Amino acid sequence: MKTLIHEIGIIDKQDNKHPVNFKKGLNVVTGKSSTGKSALIEIFDYCFGSGDNTIPKGVITDSAAIYYVALSVNEQEMVIARDPELSTKAFFRRVEVFDSDEIQRDYFNSNYFRPLDEFKKHLRGFFLDIDDVDESLAAKANRRSNAKAATPSIRSFSSFILQHQNLVANKHALFYRFDEKEKRDQAINHTKIFLGLVDQKYFHLSQEYERLSGEMNRLKRQKDANNRATDNYKQKVGPVLSQLYAMMGFEDEPLSLHAILRNPEDAKNQLDKIIVPEKINHNSDAVTQRYNQLKLERSQKTAKLRKLQRQSASINKHIQEEERFVDNISQFNSPKHVHISASVCPFCHTEKESLRESAEKLQQAITKVSGNLAQARPMKAQFESSLVDVKRNIEAFDKELTALNQQITEIEKTEKQLAEQKSLYESVLMQKAKLFALLDTLNMADDAELEKEIQELKKQLKVINKGLKQYDVKKGLEKAAGKVNEYMAEIGSQFEFEASYKPINLHFSFETFDLYHLTPEDEKIYLRSMGSGANWLYSHVTLFLALHKYFAELGDKCSIPSILFFDQPTQVYFPNFKRDNSDSFKEQKGQEALQRLETERVVDEDIKAVENLFSQLSIYCNEVEELNGFCPQIIVTDHADDLTLSNGVSFESLVNENRWRTRGLIEPIPNC
Repeated sequence: MKTLIHEIGIIDKQDNKHPVNFKKGLNVVTGKSSTGKSALIEIFDYCFGSGDNTIPKGVITDSAAIYYVALSVNEQEMVIARDPELSTKAFFRRVEVFDSDEIQRDYFNSNYFRPLDEFKKHLRGFFLDIDDVDESLAAKANRRSNAKAATPSIRSFSSFILQHQNLVANKHALFYRFDEKEKRDQAINHTKIFLGLVDQKYFHLSQEYERLSGEMNRLKRQKDANNRATDNYKQKVGPVLSQLYAMMGFEDEPLSLHAILRNPEDAKNQLDKIIVPEKINHNSDAVTQRYNQLKLERSQKTAKLRKLQRQSASINKHIQEEERFVDNISQFNSPKHVHISASVCPFCHTEKESLRESAEKLQQAITKVSGNLAQARPMKAQFESSLVDVKRNIEAFDKELTALNQQITEIEKTEKQLAEQKSLYESVLMQKAKLFALLDTLNMADDAELEKEIQELKKQLKVINKGLKQYDVKKGLEKAAGKVNEYMAEIGSQFEFEASYKPINLHFSFETFDLYHLTPEDEKIYLRSMGSGANWLYSHVTLFLALHKYFAELGDKCSIPSILFFDQPTQVYFPNFKRDNSDSFKEQKGQEALQRLETERVVDEDIKAVENLFSQLSIYCNEVEELNGFCPQIIVTDHADDLTLSNGVSFESLVNENRWRTRGLIEPIPNC
């Protein structure tokens, strides 16, 4: 996203303004220690919605009444600000054209301050148009208060644009705020949004796909349940039909069970013609034969049930015995000492060795047995599994016996009714009514309507899936990583990596955010293992320049602001500049040289490396602008000064009056 910082500044408690102006491309703020250089990145972060005020304590925090940043986002001018006394609010004001002269204390009217969360959402709207990033409605429902998933925030952008002093050459960390896992995971997860690979429609399609899939699975489960119910009713039809045919005295089935189940409604019409009084065979013993057959089956199943019950009891006994055995083993200890005495003849006083040998063998046997017992493998789990299987079989036989008993009781009930001089046809009609009731139940379980709904859902899911395939996030992230890797190879070749890492072959993954050097032998050497502060610095710089080159290439598709801060990148070459109090860089450079040991690199070599670093940053800005019509705005705060750049650009033009050796960010220092 085309973003340009016009000005970062402070309004002090005496209403004086302390601005720092910037232009497009590379900007350098140089100066000695404790002048407020590093505060610039913190002021930007604070105004950009940080919940914590990490601006270094001292003159700045003691003096500041307002921190502000004037910037342009896609040519929309705005001023954002924070009042340290109002930690839960932030200032936002749109302007037609930014004019630095308008920025005074009364410019920050209280009417433009709004709650911090509301401010961040409003500011996000200039970079992103997205409200709901839930891909799963089920996950949303499981969250407390049915809250939405964390939406992308302008705070996530800071990981891509800020390289603090303690981060720019860090071997353990690459991205700001990634020390907090939740923020790290959110930034990685939201990257597909930042790169323009997905939009709001993608998340709505994902939600709808999950919703319809869930609905289709529900209908399938309902259909399966209906099928199971139908199967259960079908099992009941057979016995009722057999009883009906037996009561009628039919030797052969006039209408098979298969034919009835295939078309229950048609079967009812045919049975109406079959079950009539004149077709009853009063001399048939079919009922008696059926009765005897059922009793025989009941006896056989009862015998099997008894066998299973005995098996269950036996397994339970084994389980109890093992529990007792294990408990006894836990209390069993083999003897630590065995006292062996010799056998002595009372007459000749001769000692016999046979008893000693037997005692030693006994000792060895006890030790072996105790060891075997201690290592004995328990069988309880196997017994319990067997018991579960047996119990399931018992349950199945119980159901079968219950069904047989019902059929036998039904015959006995019918015989009793006949003995009471009730009509046989009347009993037949009652059995027929029972059969028809079951057949009506089968008709009710017709799944034609369910199947129609399922097919309709399949059509909708096919359309949604086609829409989701257009995004292909995985392929998009892989393509993005390929581009960034390509740019890192170009950019990294211009930096002073150690010889063992030349040619540098850095690889980055947008799915894991890992960075590593790939050797010709395909060995991955991660940043933490690369050694040397210079390698760590150049890895950071190379990665972030490559990222922003790719972001610039994406243009308006990418929502990440085209701003890049590097705070104190030359510290790996001039560590003693942390105590830089000289009035000029040349003077401090001389002091640095005096503190170096003969075995270390000379200062002139380090100056060349530093000049190359700034040269490459300047070249990078010019090349990206030529390719895309605009370039990331790079702001470097450092001690380095008076450098000669290889591309002919004047270092003074990059400093642009932001040299703080005789002054600081707060100038003059007010009397607070």
